[in-house]
Amino acid sequence: MSRPFQLLALSLPPGDLVGRLLAVVDRLEANSGVRVLDMMIVSKAQDGSVVRSSFGEDDDFGELVARLLPIGGAGPEPGGGAAAQLWGLTHALPAGTAVSFLLVEHRWAREIFDVIDEEDGALLGDGFLTPELGLLIDAEVTAMEDAARSIAAAQAAEADARLRAVAAMAEADEAVAASTRIRSAAAAETLRVLTEAGLLELAAAHEAADALSTAGLIIAAADEAADRAVEEDVSRAEAAHEAAAESVAEDLEAVRAADEKAADARTAASVTPAEIRVLRYLPTTLSFALIADKLGISRGAAKSRAERAYKKLGVHNRADAVDRARALRVLP
Repeated sequence: MSRPFQLLALSLPPGDLVGRLLAVVDRLEANSGVRVLDMMIVSKAQDGSVVRSSFGEDDDFGELVARLLPIGGAGPEPGGGAAAQLWGLTHALPAGTAVSFLLVEHRWAREIFDVIDEEDGALLGDGFLTPELGLLIDAEVTAMEDAARSIAAAQAAEADARLRAVAAMAEADEAVAASTRIRSAAAAETLRVLTEAGLLELAAAHEAADALSTAGLIIAAADEAADRAVEEDVSRAEAAHEAAAESVAEDLEAVRAADEKAADARTAASVTPAEIRVLRYLPTTLSFALIADKLGISRGAAKSRAERAYKKLGVHNRADAVDRARALRVLP
């Protein structure tokens, strides 16, 4: 049955990279997609021999990888599969360099491998792209993402412009309708006055002229009323915008709170069972030597697991680790 496990062999320049590599492993363990199962570093001595490097007193790393490699004849026979081939590469490296072996599990690919097995498929090969091809793909992906963002921005701007145009047309139609209603009322009033005047008497003519003048004033007032209506619509729109802004602020606060909870959950999930077993003894007065004795591990391993837990929890001492672990419900 195929499983999404991968053994990587990475050449390292001379220097002490153990601390940095352990920090990277801690970060990867917190990632839900990829999990580092084990890591081992071997060095090429000046006499050409290949020796396994030590992580100090920490014995948590390297044992599983060592069982996969033909180290001193303890692992698979040379030429017997990818692990043996990777081990053979170490002998071709220059003296003074090192190789880091990483055993990782691609948890995101579990279901894919299950489907392949169910359909009697097989993994034909795998490999990482060269740096040159990686740069090419990065450039292509960046260009596609930029294009997608540009298209989305253009579509949003077009939609906003259409909404503004529709709103302006609606406001203009309402203003014209209001003006028309007032003009019609003014004309009706003018006809009423002319009819009552009989259109013949001089006094009636003067009265009709006055009525027409009044009607002109009413028409002017209609334009002012239309302007006021537009101003009121703008005020209502501004009020609606302010209310929407407040709602967005509340939503952003809710999202921020949810992100904090999600970050806490990721932090809690990143603490491994081995680290939790050490954390359970931290509320007591037991020393790391006694804690290690109860867990059946070395003192260095117990202290190393505690320090890795400190780093994940964002603390620097035993008391703060207990408080933080309880806050995240890692500890009761």
